[in-house]
Amino acid sequence: MLFSVAAVFLAPLDKHELNELSFSFAMGVDHADDGYEVSLQLINPAAIAGKSQVPNSPYVVYKATGKTIDTALERISVNVSRYVHLKQVEVILLSEKVAREGKVKDVYDYVMHSAQIPLDANLVIARDVSASELLKIYSPIEGFSAFEIENILQKLGRDIPVTATEIKVDEIKEGKDIAMPFIKVEGDLKSGKEKGNFETTSPAHIAYGGLALFKEDKLSLFLDYRDAAYVSMLQGGESGYSIEASCPKGENGLFIYRVLGNQAREGKIETFEDKYIFHYNLRLSGDISQIKCNVNLENPHEIKLLEKQIEKTIQNQVQDLLAVVQENEMDPLGLGLIMKEKNPEKWKKLKSDWPAPIKNAEIKLNAKIKVQNIGNFKEGGR
Repeated sequence: MLFSVAAVFLAPLDKHELNELSFSFAMGVDHADDGYEVSLQLINPAAIAGKSQVPNSPYVVYKATGKTIDTALERISVNVSRYVHLKQVEVILLSEKVAREGKVKDVYDYVMHSAQIPLDANLVIARDVSASELLKIYSPIEGFSAFEIENILQKLGRDIPVTATEIKVDEIKEGKDIAMPFIKVEGDLKSGKEKGNFETTSPAHIAYGGLALFKEDKLSLFLDYRDAAYVSMLQGGESGYSIEASCPKGENGLFIYRVLGNQAREGKIETFEDKYIFHYNLRLSGDISQIKCNVNLENPHEIKLLEKQIEKTIQNQVQDLLAVVQENEMDPLGLGLIMKEKNPEKWKKLKSDWPAPIKNAEIKLNAKIKVQNIGNFKEGGR
């Protein structure tokens, strides 16, 4: 059984002394011919005790294969001299191959049924690298790659499901496809797995890549972090992204608008035969963080020109995003959910074929952009 818990060597914290335990903050799940290859980043408790960080991270990555995740974990525990404690797991990495084979559902279902792994552990896709190899990276800032991944996800502050429960909720809803964050390795992977990664000024490191989009439970494509920002924006993600817009007077240049607040709301749906127009109300506030345009930032009229240009840029980017999901017949935006809420009778007719009707969808934005702060810029963007 996939959901049986191999608890022989995976023991509760309160039943053993600290010197009998080995803690894991991260678990990796890779493809294996006979099921799964599971890896654990095991950490000596002494490494995280006290106020000062240990300079050389005393952790090791153990891995084993099994027909089920439980079987693989049991094999790891047999080969470790201490009881393995999984209640501290914060990150579960899934390899790209596992995601493309449609096994993500097995993983988050396992987490939801397991008594050993916390429900609030973050699930994330590893792109172009196996989960076990990524866990071997020596983080130059955090020391442990598990902590680095966790901090990256917390820093994003975006409305994207990352826990098993959140992903399960999206899965059981009609009218929305799964979207999950993915990470990648920047720099040389081989060097990143050596302790010398602590000593170089150009270390290999883990970075947020964007969103992994799923179709029928299988990973279909990746959106880079800039395109992914517009998924977050439409779903009410509050901040954490910037918008590059061209100069409003037509000159060759650009400016950067840093979004600090977002009040996104779904509006009405207009239906014209088989065409569906989804309206969104956006209320964005933010700062001008960089500008290379011939604009007088002390002139309110010219600030309005910048705000109009930001609105135009968002409209264009959202249309580009919509074209991608239309081409792939997927719905990470949850347009089906909106249809179900706003027009339940129409949804009853469309749901059996959804998301194919996405190809006839259009998104219109009613955006109000506010520039809160222009910094110390003067006339001409200087």
